[in-house]
Amino acid sequence: MNKEKFKFKLKRRVLVVIAIIFVVAFCIRITNLELIKENPYFNSPIMDEKYHDEWGQEIAEGELFERAPFYRAPGYPYFLGLIYAVFGNGYFIPRLIGIIIGALSCVLIYFVGKEMFSYKIGALAGLLACFYGMLIYFDSMLLTVYLEIFFCLFGLFWLLRWLRTQKNIHILIAGGFWGLVTIVRPNFLIFVPVLALYVLFHYKKESLNRRLKTIGLFVSGIVPFVVAVMTINIVAGKDTVILAWNGGVNFYLGNNQFADGRSATSPEIDATWWGGYKDAIVIAERDVGRKLLPSQVSNYWFKRGFNYIFSKPFDWAALMIKKIYLLFNVFEISNNQSIQAFETFSPLLRIPLLNFGVVIALAIWGFITSPRVKSMTLIFLFLIAYAFSIVIFFVPGRYRMPLVPFLLIFASYTVFWIVQKFKERKQKQIVLSIITIIAMIIFVNTDFYGTHIVDYGEIHASFGNRFFASGNYSKAIEEYKEALTYNSKNIDAINALGNTYMMLGRNIDAIRLFRQSLNIEKNVDALCKLGIILSQLGRLENAEVYFNDAVSLDSTDPEVYYYTGMHYAYYKNHRLAIKNLEISLQYYPDPQYINSIHYNLGKLYLEIGNINRAKKHLLQAGLKYRDVSQLLKSIH
Repeated sequence: MNKEKFKFKLKRRVLVVIAIIFVVAFCIRITNLELIKENPYFNSPIMDEKYHDEWGQEIAEGELFERAPFYRAPGYPYFLGLIYAVFGNGYFIPRLIGIIIGALSCVLIYFVGKEMFSYKIGALAGLLACFYGMLIYFDSMLLTVYLEIFFCLFGLFWLLRWLRTQKNIHILIAGGFWGLVTIVRPNFLIFVPVLALYVLFHYKKESLNRRLKTIGLFVSGIVPFVVAVMTINIVAGKDTVILAWNGGVNFYLGNNQFADGRSATSPEIDATWWGGYKDAIVIAERDVGRKLLPSQVSNYWFKRGFNYIFSKPFDWAALMIKKIYLLFNVFEISNNQSIQAFETFSPLLRIPLLNFGVVIALAIWGFITSPRVKSMTLIFLFLIAYAFSIVIFFVPGRYRMPLVPFLLIFASYTVFWIVQKFKERKQKQIVLSIITIIAMIIFVNTDFYGTHIVDYGEIHASFGNRFFASGNYSKAIEEYKEALTYNSKNIDAINALGNTYMMLGRNIDAIRLFRQSLNIEKNVDALCKLGIILSQLGRLENAEVYFNDAVSLDSTDPEVYYYTGMHYAYYKNHRLAIKNLEISLQYYPDPQYINSIHYNLGKLYLEIGNINRAKKHLLQAGLKYRDVSQLLKSIH
């Protein structure tokens, strides 16, 4: 009876801890979600958020395999597509679901910490996760981070259970969750061979067949998910891509003579999302001299990355040292949008809660002092393998987020270790630990590579873009002007301000700004926009000069051909309009232009009597244009 009472009390205590962690985590996150609703990014996502949003909407509309072979792993977009299919398009519900999953991850951190060390350490780690600023931030984003952490924690929890029980079902379940996290972010595959070697060499007392069976069970959990994605790529995408084909591009961006270790940029590849996508393909095909499959494009960039590594090994080694330094550094490097910009809209994120510097310093002492048992070895191997999968590319803050839950657990272990040493009055160990931790905090707060500088001009320009996208032109103008107070030669901000004046019909102001932009540096955006304004004013020859200059400056920019084509379409020059719009389609335009290109091509072909081509393009334009169905009926 006493034993049953003890079990009941234990279960009740666990349930209370779970409830407290979940409620605290959720309340903090829902408060943050309410606070950031006024953020211009909230309903107007950019970069990866925008890409996920557009892909998710396509999936919700039934276009399941249109993007095969997948440029990026499809796990999160399909998850987002399911949310849109059930709840409709919108940004509050998917963000709400993200914070619910984030709160559940805090609970999972408790269970993993309990499995690794003890109930108390797990509980502290779970509570610390509730208040960890970057977890709060990423849980509200339309990014893969919260799913990565959720599935990773589940996978490693079941692996730890398997270590204790040796039950086949536990390692099979672990493999299933590892399959899920792999189709969200393929980096996690790196742990599979590491785990296989761990099982082979750490369990030598077991028969070889038993060890191979264990590895096979884990892999069996992963295979269905990977094979499903690969099958879609082969059948629907007509290319042998395992999960996604962006690996080669990202590898090169992280390993070239211009790489900075922190961002996915290179002088020869455009920094915008679709511009970079287009350049990756166009440059590869230009250098090879033929059209390439996506997998071949990826291989081309892998080869270039490795060429740099082998031709300049010392430069590459210095770059790797920088990346490892950035991995341990306190500063959260933004990747898609400025984390510091988001903090201006959320007082919660501005509160100096737990940051990476404190956590990593405490966690390292935990690594040093924790017992060398099987569970520790397994977690160490995961942390090392996953960290390597980051630094081999580049090191933005969000890529290291899956490491954070385990760092919190080791940090919690350190807290209890120090408390225990105080109880035991072991002053030398206490002093040594505190000195070491303080030294590490100082080190991780250093800025040897100048990465802690925040470009507030770019932040205001980005705010302006979001206000522009939502139609709030007065706020957009305010933000662009504020951006220019930080850097009066910011071409993007000048052009964006010119675009805003164009939308308001203030053509004289717009022309002045675009010419100011060209005086700083010749650029296709200003050339095209000047061409558009002059075209609307009836100054055809002047407009064509600007369009031709834009083509000469960048002959692979789809927007140049789009604007040129629209110019000729306006003046009923069907031949040149069709020619330019067709070229625009060849250079992988941003999806926001694709429907317009097909719609205008459909109308142009209809006007010259080419019914088949008109029908083809109008069907591809879809019913987003009110007269498409009427035009299609007129064809029949």
